[in-house]
Amino acid sequence: MPSSNYTLTNADIDTALARGDFYCVFQPQICLTSGKVLGTEALARWQHPDHGDMPRGLFLSYLQRQGRMQELTQHVFNQTLAAASRWHKQGECWLAHVNLSADDLNFPGLAQALEINLRRHNLPAGAIRLELSEKDMGLLNAQAKERLIRLIDLGFTLAVQGPAPVPMREDDLLPIAEFQLRGTALLGLAEALSLTRSGRLLGILRAAKRLGRQTTAIGLEKMLDVQTAKALGFDAATGFSLARPMPIDELMVWAQNRRLAQTANAEQSELQDDNAQSA
Repeated sequence: MPSSNYTLTNADIDTALARGDFYCVFQPQICLTSGKVLGTEALARWQHPDHGDMPRGLFLSYLQRQGRMQELTQHVFNQTLAAASRWHKQGECWLAHVNLSADDLNFPGLAQALEINLRRHNLPAGAIRLELSEKDMGLLNAQAKERLIRLIDLGFTLAVQGPAPVPMREDDLLPIAEFQLRGTALLGLAEALSLTRSGRLLGILRAAKRLGRQTTAIGLEKMLDVQTAKALGFDAATGFSLARPMPIDELMVWAQNRRLAQTANAEQSELQDDNAQSA
């Protein structure tokens, strides 16, 4: 693996895109009450022929500096829609989460390109959830906001990674379907609440519940983090403690094995209940 000071060039990116060295893995999002898979987040990876897996932070930061994030985003969308079409055909109605940046929304043809790909894969826009960080939300100019509103009007839904700088309101211009909080911030929130039982983030969580928005804890690495998220009232979570990011083939096998295990557990519980009643 290359070191963090490995020097990238635009030629490296051109070659990787042309050769298909960028690929997607998908990390499941799990409901904290039912254990149901709600969706998957598409994460970009780069398998370099000489250096192997390139550090994600290295190539993402380079693409951002060069103003080329839209090229990778388009690549991720293409792979994600193909994967979503596959799991929809197998009866899995998971939401496909795709990250956007402010730079992506500066591309005038984004909505049109996504519409074309949706039709190609026979998917509704509602099958896709767009994810934006609070930082990127704050960087959107008027035209970028108009493009985001256009995508939402087409049926895409929006998730925002917080903490939010202002409380969420019923009259928000951009309808937000999901509020996400990363695991490190989650633990800080839990510690603050143990002392004060109040705070801005708690208010945001309450507002999200009141407005019918899903709340998701992301990047949970330990089962203790999952328990904390559940105790705080989060609806869903992602992270290695629940499921690692997987290529689409592995994801489908994982989902099938998970269903079989859940069915077996349900049958075992039912059998135990029957035995207890007959005893």
